[in-house]
Amino acid sequence: MTVSFNYIPADNRVPLFYAEMDNSAANTAQDSGPSLLIGMALSDSDMPVNQLVIMPSKDLAKKMAGRGSQLARMVEAYRRVDPFGELWVIAVPDNGQAATGTITFSGTATDAGSVNLYIGTTRVQVTVASGDTGADAAQSLLAAINGNPDLPVTAQYRATSAGPDQGTLELTAVNSGTCGNNIPLKLNYYGTASGEEIPAGLSVQVGSMSGGAAILICLQPSRRWGMSRSIILACHSATAHRCS
Repeated sequence: MTVSFNYIPADNRVPLFYAEMDNSAANTAQDSGPSLLIGMALSDSDMPVNQLVIMPSKDLAKKMAGRGSQLARMVEAYRRVDPFGELWVIAVPDNGQAATGTITFSGTATDAGSVNLYIGTTRVQVTVASGDTGADAAQSLLAAINGNPDLPVTAQYRATSAGPDQGTLELTAVNSGTCGNNIPLKLNYYGTASGEEIPAGLSVQVGSMSGGAAILICLQPSRRWGMSRSIILACHSATAHRCS
């Protein structure tokens, strides 16, 4: 049997053991097994509940499930590693308790700078001018958080008895459930070496997200749910039961 080589000349007559690797047929297998994501959409979205929906893109997920929703963010993360695979989603009811967390600003900035808050992997940055109070910085961060609808939290401002030198934001997870307790809140993640530090005179206290309670998932069996799926992902700690 004749063996053809890509790099070893056919007219080579020098006695020796010659070998080469050919990876031209590597990684050519096709996996057509569909994947399934189970998560929560926004309560006012157009996504039907407890139904299989084909989801070809993150943009459609944001349109149907709502920007910032758990399901839209799951689809976006999935599409980063599998842009073209067959993906189905099921939206489940959002009927639990949403997690909350607080961020408190105190003092008055004596230098200009910025505040860098990481919500999950997304940086929310606001500038601080010399003379800005804690309330000023909190209001700036409030506008930045609520100005990004793709974040998993929303913010509300709370005045404190300390007056304008202090301001508190209460962050609330967009969807309910215990998953909200795991939303990371990190201040100046990359530190001083990357230019992330609180301006002098200002202090910031960041509390962890907590208080999210389990949701109740109502399962409605369907023959289509029995389709073979290679990956099934759900971000829930929930009580599941069969609907009557």
